[in-house]
Parts: sequence; C-alpha cells; structure tokens
Amino acid sequence: MIKVLTQDAFDERVRIVKESDLTPAKKMAKLGSLSMLCREASVNDQGKLLIPKDLSEKAGIAADSEVILAGRGMHFEVWNSESFSRALEIEQTPDEEDDLGIL
Repeated sequence: MIKVLTQDAFDERVRIVKESDLTPAKKMAKLGSLSMLCREASVNDQGKLLIPKDLSEKAGIAADSEVILAGRGMHFEVWNSESFSRALEIEQTPDEEDDLGIL
C-alpha cells in the first residue's frame, strides 16, 4: 500500500511532530523517518499519478496492475487489488466493541 498526501497534509504532520511534547531527539527521529519514507510524485499530462518505481515494487504494483484507491480522510492509499481485498476482509471482521454500528 502506498499512502498519498498533499503537500499541505505532509506539512501538517510535520507541524504536529514539531509541536508535540516529545524530546528533541525523538522529534528529530520522527521527522527523519517521515522525510525518509516520502517521495515526491507527480501527475502526467494524461492525469496519471506517477509513482516512483521503488514504492510501486514494494507495494506489489506493476505497470499493468489493477489498483484500488482508498480514501482515508486527509490522504488516500493506492493498493494492489489483491492486497486490498485481504486487508478489507480483516477490517470487516466483526468487533464486539463497535459501538458506532458501522461494521
């Protein structure tokens, strides 16, 4: 799965870490991890999201793969369709503490 954020959403996550009560060393570690895990992506003239090859390979997404775009509020996720199906089965396991009645 690849998580896609806008620049504003990324900046908000950085702000949250910087304003947190973590020690300076833990803040630097969190910010380093966040930066290290991110890659800039772009949209081509055809409107296709261009995902860096190392990320698509790690997520099991080939050039001709069927993918799922899953909205998650402030970001969306790009999933290999088989991986998404398995994750969805796990998410939909009945939870006795689901007091919102959504599952």
